[in-house]
Amino acid sequence: MEVRSIPAAALAVFALALAVPAAAPVQAQAQSKEDELSTLIDHRLRSGGSWFAPAERAVIERKCGYAPGEWDGFEANLSRGTFVCRDGRVVDDPEVRAVLRAAAPRIEARVAAVMARADVAAAIARVAEGAAAEAMRELDSKRRP
Repeated sequence: MEVRSIPAAALAVFALALAVPAAAPVQAQAQSKEDELSTLIDHRLRSGGSWFAPAERAVIERKCGYAPGEWDGFEANLSRGTFVCRDGRVVDDPEVRAVLRAAAPRIEARVAAVMARADVAAAIARVAEGAAAEAMRELDSKRRP
């Protein structure tokens, strides 16, 4: 899992939609669909509880200097396989690596399950269709003198 944020990894599926330049009204509508998709995915991911088991959360809290219960168990910033705390502190030792290895299959399974949900797939399709339609409009406008 070499991603900056676990939820961001899930959202990467529709990155293509973000790459299309759009006119202001269309862009606002597309942004709304993207925001709805982001909110839906975040809600579905979080509905399964923390990414980490209580003992794993305790390790992260201790290593990052968080008070017990302060960290929600979701905001997991990973950079090149190392955990980065909110304050930018990099925690990379055998104990943290073991926590990340243990949590990775659960996280990947949850992300896969959420991305396979019909409501999420439909929301992704809406964003992609909107981006494709805007791209076609953009191409058409460039062909017309």
